[in-house]
Amino acid sequence: MKKLITLTLLLLLYNCQSDEIRKIPFIEGYWEIKSVTKDQITIKDFKISGTIDYFKINNDLSGFRKKVTPRFDGAFEVSQNQSNFNINIEDDKLWITYNNNGVVYKEEVTHADETRLIISNSNGFVYNYKSYEPLIFD
Repeated sequence: MKKLITLTLLLLLYNCQSDEIRKIPFIEGYWEIKSVTKDQITIKDFKISGTIDYFKINNDLSGFRKKVTPRFDGAFEVSQNQSNFNINIEDDKLWITYNNNGVVYKEEVTHADETRLIISNSNGFVYNYKSYEPLIFD
């Protein structure tokens, strides 16, 4: 009986969590830009992108974002530059807050799942990503 009550409480707790918290695990990984929009108008469509955005998130919700370039052998060339960030929830929205050389800015994660990541910034730009799938050559 105790196990049933514990399981029920855990399920209730999980279901009561903010949808924003559930997005966090999906951010980490390799993301390929699909398009950029502003005011619901497509600014740029990317048929193919030469670089991929890699997000790494630590247990304390700090992390970094780097540009990587896929190679034909499946490995990546990694940029030396990285943007450090912290993830937090404010006003029921999920934010990535960057602090690079004293310049602080935020981006909102409006969608994150296994296949799509959508991030918007304060200038009204919306970045639509798809999960990166390596090219396979036989």
